[in-house]
Amino acid sequence: MWNLDLDRCRRKNLAMIFQAFQLFPLLTVLENVCFPMESNAVKKKEAVVIAKQLLASVGISEEKYRRYPTNLSGGEQQRVAIARALSSGAGILLADEPTGNLDTANGNQVMEILLRLAHQENRCVIVVTHDMDIAAKADETWHMRDGRLEAEDSLRPQPY
Repeated sequence: MWNLDLDRCRRKNLAMIFQAFQLFPLLTVLENVCFPMESNAVKKKEAVVIAKQLLASVGISEEKYRRYPTNLSGGEQQRVAIARALSSGAGILLADEPTGNLDTANGNQVMEILLRLAHQENRCVIVVTHDMDIAAKADETWHMRDGRLEAEDSLRPQPY
């Protein structure tokens, strides 16, 4: 019988990106991104170096590292949330309405980051959205219909 540690598996393999960002309000930007690494026994000095690289990769400048989440725009908060998700080293990113609280420009920037992660960094990025413009950017689209998950192709009328 296998003894699969689901919490450990989730921490190492899955990361969540939420619509409402879910950043720790009493931690700075840098501390928010370091948190998952330190929880996985990465030494603080190494976590800081990695966190700075991740923040730069999502367009967060060094001047914002010491700010608290409430002192950032929504787009900046979402990009910090993406960097925090990446800091876990997870290969699977689950994004729940990642553009839902953002204006169009910031939403497009977030989607560009997620597409880069999928196409250039070989991560599995799963985005849940009600926004058909965002869904249209996906490599593959699935829909919930009457409580069932269906591939986009299955929704097209079948010829007789």
